[in-house]
Amino acid sequence: MSGDLRSQAELREICLRTLRKQTGFEGIGDILIRPCASEDGGANWAFAGFRPRVDNTALRQARGVIDRLRSSYQLRPEAAPASEYGKPVN
Repeated sequence: MSGDLRSQAELREICLRTLRKQTGFEGIGDILIRPCASEDGGANWAFAGFRPRVDNTALRQARGVIDRLRSSYQLRPEAAPASEYGKPVN
């Protein structure tokens, strides 16, 4: 596993702060992330959705940004509450 270990709350804040710098994401209220199996030492978390929802063009742009963040950060496994993941909203 590579990358800085962060809690789910820290990862959400990092993602929100980074995305809000992008045009069209200034009003994002929350981002949902979920733990996932790490393949070949890759990220152990994934994007699950936004609140409020965004259109498909914005969603594609966000996925690119989040993919870059996933290469830098790892979710601290014990820090991921079950209520925060499992059901994508987008």
